[in-house]
Amino acid sequence: MSVSCIAYLIKPFYTGSRNCIMFTDDKNDFIKNWAIRGTIFLFSIAVALAIYFISMILTTDSTELLTNKYKYVIETVKVLGLFISGGAVIVNVYFAGRRAEAMEETAKATNRNADAANKNAEAANRNAEAANRNAEAANQKQITERFSKAIEQLGSDKPEVILGGIYTLERIARDSEPDQWTIMEVLTAFVRQNAPIIKENESQSPEDQEKLLKLRISIRACLTVIGERKYPDLENKYIDLTRVNISGFNLVQFKLKGFNFTVADLFGATLTEADLTGANLTEADLTGADLFGATLTEADLTQANLTGANLIEADLTEADLTQANLTGAYLTGADLTQANLTGAYLTRADLTGADLTGAYLTRADLTGADLTQANLTQANLTGADLTQANLTEAVLTGANLTRAYLTRADLTEANLTRADLTGADLTEANLTGANLTGAYCLKPPDWVTKVLLTEADLKGAILTGATMPDGSIHD
Repeated sequence: MSVSCIAYLIKPFYTGSRNCIMFTDDKNDFIKNWAIRGTIFLFSIAVALAIYFISMILTTDSTELLTNKYKYVIETVKVLGLFISGGAVIVNVYFAGRRAEAMEETAKATNRNADAANKNAEAANRNAEAANRNAEAANQKQITERFSKAIEQLGSDKPEVILGGIYTLERIARDSEPDQWTIMEVLTAFVRQNAPIIKENESQSPEDQEKLLKLRISIRACLTVIGERKYPDLENKYIDLTRVNISGFNLVQFKLKGFNFTVADLFGATLTEADLTGANLTEADLTGADLFGATLTEADLTQANLTGANLIEADLTEADLTQANLTGAYLTGADLTQANLTGAYLTRADLTGADLTGAYLTRADLTGADLTQANLTQANLTGADLTQANLTEAVLTGANLTRAYLTRADLTEANLTRADLTGADLTEANLTGANLTGAYCLKPPDWVTKVLLTEADLKGAILTGATMPDGSIHD
């Protein structure tokens, strides 16, 4: 049996190349088969020899062998065990190497797959970029077509078609930031063209009047779209609505922030709670306009005409109203903190409860104005005309009234603490109950002009620490 087994193991190495078909053509598989068969061959020899020696020991007649036969059997078995262990080690080493090779091959295959995946991803990215470019090109083409169509609609005679064009432009502006400013310029040009201001000594023809009436809704829609633009304006760009005629328009709560309304006609317009922050209204006509609760923070109203305008509770913080005409305007509760009213006309204006803290009213005309309970703390009223003005309970703490005209002004219970009245004219002024604590009423000795208190009523006035015309300090 042992001999046949050995013959079977040896046979493949001597039967020629034809019989080598039992091995795979792969070199590694050939080595593996050879190693396995070699191990089995050695193991078979070891077993055969062990059986032979054990049988010899057990059947011998030798006295020495009989005496130590079990010892020799055990030694033979040990030798056989060493052969078996060695074979097992060889097999384990071989398979460990094969596993390492397999892992290396797997890693290489993984890397190859990863490289292939990266190449596929790069190709996919290139395809995606190309698709995006194509989509962008198609989108731009569509935008161009929509834009051209909308421009055509603006030239229509039908108001509904014009509105359609305006709202198409609005959608384009929202969808495409780069196109927003172009669209804003188109819409402002539409307003300027269709609502031009009427020049002096010119009258509007009946045809133009009818056209403006028809286009009022469209113009209002343009202003709405412009005011609600989605993206910030470009640097050094502004909404140009100079010299437009939108008199009588209803613009309640409209967003007109930063608009340029220079010399615009807003006569009688309704701008209740409108946002005109930073707007340029230089020389604009706002006669009789309703600006109740409007926001005009930092707005430029230089030489604007606000005669009879309603500015009740309006926010005019830091607004520039230099030489503005506010004759008869209603400014009850308005916030004019640090506003510039230099040379402004406020004759008979109602400023009841208005906040004029730190406001500049140099040479302003406040003749007959109502400033009851107004806050003029730290206001600059140098040379201002307050003739017959009502300043009852007004707060003029630290105000500068140098050379101000307060003839027949009513300062009943007014607070003039630390106010500078140097050179002020208080002829026939009513100072009943006024607080003049720390007020300064005299210029330095080298200046001759003194405060005039001719027939002024100082009944109950508090003059503690006040510097009087004769240079004395009232205690």
